[in-house]
Amino acid sequence: QWGRCTSEDCGPGGIQTRTVWCVHTEGWTTHHSNCQPADKPEAQRRCFKVCEWHQGLFEWETSEWSACTLAPPHPNELRLRAAECVTAQHGIQRRSVHCVRRSNHSSVSERVCSFFSPRPTEEQACLIPCPLDCVYGGAGCPNLTQTRTCHGPVPCPGGGGEYRYSLKVSSWSECRLPHQKDLWSGRTTLDFSSNFAERNSVKRHTRSAHAYHHKPTAWEIEIGYRTRQVRCTRSDGKNAML
Repeated sequence: QWGRCTSEDCGPGGIQTRTVWCVHTEGWTTHHSNCQPADKPEAQRRCFKVCEWHQGLFEWETSEWSACTLAPPHPNELRLRAAECVTAQHGIQRRSVHCVRRSNHSSVSERVCSFFSPRPTEEQACLIPCPLDCVYGGAGCPNLTQTRTCHGPVPCPGGGGEYRYSLKVSSWSECRLPHQKDLWSGRTTLDFSSNFAERNSVKRHTRSAHAYHHKPTAWEIEIGYRTRQVRCTRSDGKNAML
């Protein structure tokens, strides 16, 4: 492994070294002449010596997580993957991670940021809902309309011909009390007696027509009614039977 960056001053003027040796394919060390010189890795490189005051100058910069995609199946999960999905499937999300200068967000060696904090993860697990027809990952939606041939239209009664019919309704009238000719009507009162079993009970009373001169009290509700007109109209504007 590379050693620590050594330098008299902080910054890019440091030097890193590491030991390189030649080994036999069976694992034991041998002389350098037995290895190809062109394949020998470098044993020294320039580096950036990080000092404590650099912590405020550099930081890890991460991108947004990508969309959740299916994770490669483990060999032991091949049979499970082929089975029907029950709830969700295992997925994976990825993002890019860089060490940058805070001043201009230019990239620098990751060793600088690693000196102060661990490198953020580039991958994380996620869940993908099971394929569902018409929603995601499943079959496309079928045609939501059906068409079929039919016999000729049945003629309208009374020589209606090819008219179109629609209902017309007027607005509701004001709330009125029943007419005097009605034998009885309903009156609802709220009973606030002290007995708990009867508290807030709703009572129904029957009142004859001659009692309508009585003025309702604050806790009495007079039951009235509203009316409106309903008629059937043809497409030519004439009225028709309901």
